[in-house]
Amino acid sequence: MKWDWDTDPIYESERIRIDKTNSPFVVYCYKLPRQITDEEIQLMLSLADLHLERNLPYLALVELKRGSGIIAARQRRMFAEWLEDRRDQLDRNDCSTVVIVPEPIFRAVLRVVYRFRAPPIRTITAADVPGAAAAVRSELQRMGQLITPEIEALLRRLAS
Repeated sequence: MKWDWDTDPIYESERIRIDKTNSPFVVYCYKLPRQITDEEIQLMLSLADLHLERNLPYLALVELKRGSGIIAARQRRMFAEWLEDRRDQLDRNDCSTVVIVPEPIFRAVLRVVYRFRAPPIRTITAADVPGAAAAVRSELQRMGQLITPEIEALLRRLAS
């Protein structure tokens, strides 16, 4: 599936919403992670590639809903391969991801995984939207990026 992120900054299906309107801040809202297609995973990765190719900062907010589960193992492998292939490009100070993981068990699993194999991109996990919003603000400041009124409004809207 091809997508022109410059002319259409939002992709939405019943499974996922991808919004790059406030780039470098990009929001991935997983509505039904278990049903996300491989093509939608490729769309997510194409947007990250766009930032890397243009040497733009990149801050992703990945929102998982409580009880919605996680993506398939083969899709997690797609992410892992993508991350490994771009390890050098991602080893910049202006790329990071904030992941909202509401289930304590999934956060615990991630902590263990990250202890043994740190991701090549700065990754912060949060239990809820307020925690993720604080992390997004902190990351944007760390990257030297403005927290625009639009980004602030989006973070408040996500929390409601």
